[in-house]
Amino acid sequence: MENFDKKVKEKLLSYPTSELPAESELMKMMSMLDEALPTEKGSVTIDSEAKPSFSIKIFYKLAASISFLFIAFYSVLLLNDVSIEATEIAVKTVKLPDGSQVNMKDGASIKYNKLLWLFNRDLTFEGVGFFEVEKGEKFSVHSMLGSTQVLGTSFTIISNQTKYEVGCLTGKVSVTSKSTGENVLLLPGDGIVLNKAIFKVIKLERLGEPSWVSGEFYFEDESFDNVISILQDQYSVEISYPKEVEKLKYTGYFDNKDLKKALKLVCEPLELEYNFDGKKIKLSALN
Repeated sequence: MENFDKKVKEKLLSYPTSELPAESELMKMMSMLDEALPTEKGSVTIDSEAKPSFSIKIFYKLAASISFLFIAFYSVLLLNDVSIEATEIAVKTVKLPDGSQVNMKDGASIKYNKLLWLFNRDLTFEGVGFFEVEKGEKFSVHSMLGSTQVLGTSFTIISNQTKYEVGCLTGKVSVTSKSTGENVLLLPGDGIVLNKAIFKVIKLERLGEPSWVSGEFYFEDESFDNVISILQDQYSVEISYPKEVEKLKYTGYFDNKDLKKALKLVCEPLELEYNFDGKKIKLSALN
């Protein structure tokens, strides 16, 4: 613009005249030209208080919408969490969303998400359980020491802080140790016992639904210790007995519906008597 002003001033002074214009008049004319002419290209006025551009506003709105959707989805997930414990009951039966069934002994717990179950049959289990799985996509059970995957089968799990046992009753069961990463495929009649140091495949003593599921127990020439252990486990009681009866063998039956009846069925054939002291029971030989 300065070069343009210089040229205009020189051109005005070149015109023939008897009297040169006054400097003040000349400057006034140049000022009027500056106001009339457009601003030069590349000259941009920056307003420090200008509002964000339209594209930035869109970015902020999208970010806010994504955050809202994430929070809403997470909230829906939490609302669909299912946690079930078997407490104060010998056996609790749980029906899963796909129709699969889990029978849990007292003290067992199961956790899964109903919404995610539609895409992935995945759950967490601790305790003693008998699983009957409907056919379908992979069914995964995660526990503290190991994990089990199946498609459609029946199997047992015993899981706690020190051991993880799985028994395959029908179909095929894949078991993986969480500490070592070792994996084994079990067929009907196979079992696995593992902890942080042991990974051992075993043969099951019997196939079919575990006796504790129905609550009925049949014994043939069974060691007395084992019979009393099952009795204590089913009724959550503590039973003491003289050392001399440890070698006894028991053949008979009891269920987990009536404690006194079960004690009578065990004690009478072995000529024992029982006495209650709260939840503790003391066995002794008949006089």
